[in-house]
Amino acid sequence: MSGRRRVLIIEDDEDAAAILAGLLEMEGFKPTTTGSAFGAADLVRRTRPDVVVMDLVLPYQSGMSFLDGLKADPQTAEIPLIVCTAFPDTLTPSRAVQAAAVLHKPIDLRHLLMLVRGAVETRRAHARRCRRSSAFAAGA
Repeated sequence: MSGRRRVLIIEDDEDAAAILAGLLEMEGFKPTTTGSAFGAADLVRRTRPDVVVMDLVLPYQSGMSFLDGLKADPQTAEIPLIVCTAFPDTLTPSRAVQAAAVLHKPIDLRHLLMLVRGAVETRRAHARRCRRSSAFAAGA
């Protein structure tokens, strides 16, 4: 996982998505945005983001349905998910624990940036440990 840290933003508010993408880009991330969860699973598989930042209330497919699908797929289950929502009561406790973090809108961009950095670094550290374990097992 070398290179720029990839972030997928799923947000139907174009202004909010643009602001978030601009902030992340200034901080060295490579953001990709989409306005709905419909088709976002394919985008996740294609772009292999280090973290997904998403709204829950989205057109065409709910964010909760997307979250369930992402976490059920072994190829994408390990990708950290940061949920940003104006309706936190719609997120059930069982779904909330699947997310790396849940932020209530309006969000504090500094806090979100800190969470994105932490999620990316945690995921990359886990990937390094897995590679070392695989290399050790192959050499044993």
